[in-house]
Amino acid sequence: MPNKGTAVLILPSQHYLEYGSCVMDKIAQQFKDKLKIIELRGSDANPSGIDSAIQNNDPMFVFGVGHGNVNIYTVECMTPYMQVCDNRTRMMANRVIHLNSCLTAQQLGPDLVNKGALTYYGNYMEFYLLVRGPPCASKFETTVFDAEYTVEKSLFSGKTTGQAQNDRLKAYDDEIKYWTNGPGASDPEAPIAVQVLTIDKNIAKMLGKDNVTITSGGGVSPALLYAMAALTTFATFGYVSYIGTKHKKV
Repeated sequence: MPNKGTAVLILPSQHYLEYGSCVMDKIAQQFKDKLKIIELRGSDANPSGIDSAIQNNDPMFVFGVGHGNVNIYTVECMTPYMQVCDNRTRMMANRVIHLNSCLTAQQLGPDLVNKGALTYYGNYMEFYLLVRGPPCASKFETTVFDAEYTVEKSLFSGKTTGQAQNDRLKAYDDEIKYWTNGPGASDPEAPIAVQVLTIDKNIAKMLGKDNVTITSGGGVSPALLYAMAALTTFATFGYVSYIGTKHKKV
């Protein structure tokens, strides 16, 4: 059986993926004294490296940010890692999985659960992110991930998978309030942040069991602080495309 208190985090860096990876890395640093966390960053987020990390550590939890489609999850340089009905879906049996990747909740997520994954979190449609400055440089760049990655903050703190999903959805509401009538409301592009957060909340799905914990003991209550800036574009974690300021796929 997978090792409770052990997590593998797949954190690619190219094609806008560093925007999510840098937020997850900050979360990982907060919990590394409580859990065994293996981070695969940048070029290490490749299929053979991921397979090795899972086989050698047998983690209870696997997180991956990446571009995707209804039946596929890709990693660094949009290299395919896992797709419906391949052998790697069976590797996820008895684990909790979170894929922050466009569209995978439609087919890949259900396939993972059917193949034995305990719980799957993912995105039913295209997942949008906000982009202007460098990754993690501003509240605009982190706001969608602050909400989405509440899954990890809750699970790493010892909560159940169902509690983590509830916390995830509440975190989206909290981020929306921040830009609606909180400190971010005066920003001229706050309406775009609200629009993107609303989209991402509506596609934030969970499948499988709601009573699973990934830790072997109690957790801690984490807090993340970020500076504010502004944004000019937003993108998606689609397999081969992104959205720019003119809302045009390229």
